[in-house]
Amino acid sequence: MRWLLDLDRRGLCSVRPKEPLRFWNTWCVGGCAEAVISPRSESALGCIRKMTSEEGVHAFVLGEGSNVLIPDEGLEGLVVLLRDDTSPPIVEFSSDSRVEVQVSAALPLRKLLNWAVRRGLSGLEFAVGIPGTVGGAVAGNAGAKGRSIGDLVTFVRTIEEDGNVRVWMGNELSFSYRKSGLSSGRSWITSVGLNLYPSSDGDIRQRLKHFASFRKGQPKNAKTAGCVFKNPPGGSAGMMLDSAGCKGLRVGGAMVSLQHANFIENLGDATAGNIIQLVDICRDRVRDKFGVNLELEVRVLGDGPSPPEG
Repeated sequence: MRWLLDLDRRGLCSVRPKEPLRFWNTWCVGGCAEAVISPRSESALGCIRKMTSEEGVHAFVLGEGSNVLIPDEGLEGLVVLLRDDTSPPIVEFSSDSRVEVQVSAALPLRKLLNWAVRRGLSGLEFAVGIPGTVGGAVAGNAGAKGRSIGDLVTFVRTIEEDGNVRVWMGNELSFSYRKSGLSSGRSWITSVGLNLYPSSDGDIRQRLKHFASFRKGQPKNAKTAGCVFKNPPGGSAGMMLDSAGCKGLRVGGAMVSLQHANFIENLGDATAGNIIQLVDICRDRVRDKFGVNLELEVRVLGDGPSPPEG
């Protein structure tokens, strides 16, 4: 991949060969990638997308690495990091009732929420406590308690397999529970348009408190990837896992959180294999007790394209 070395030499991206991926995900597990790349511009990202597609090289996009499990054997191919962008949102339109902003996909979701709150803009309160980047949130339609980021999306700007830019309208993206039309990962998200709504500071703070109350029982300062399983229709994965006696179950260095049964913690020396074994045990217990087959919310990376993760 001489083109990659050339991009690095020209300062258009940084390349870390044979990089351990445990440094780039919130579970802190997983083997190495052939290289971890940090593009420095949208044009560089387009070149990477085009060349990996033409050469048949697997490429995985990672944001902050939440909501993802990387195998112990690592990943065959490249990992492209889209994270840590501190560029402020750009106001595209503003009125008394609506403000449309364009946001970098690499901006952490928590920073966008803080930006909106400081400016008296409502709509994102449900995102309090949700880890990851804006791009990862849009690809997986992150949300809480019936609200999701897809409700706010006006457009999404992506890099396609040919390296060209495409702009999708929000109504083209088929947002549903923890899924969108961009979940396949074939389109790499670079920026997002969102509708936000002017509101009083008191009302925004009240809504933040409301959504934060649902996260009080979740583990803090622990190595997790967020919720492991999606909620089944009409039910709660966490309650089912708790009722099935999953809290405290342990395989190697991986343990089901004692605070919330839908979280698996890395106690320090867990492997991806430990986590997968624990996932299987928990899923079997819930199936045996409730007849429900829980679906993973975290994505296990491997062959093929990947959406932006967290």
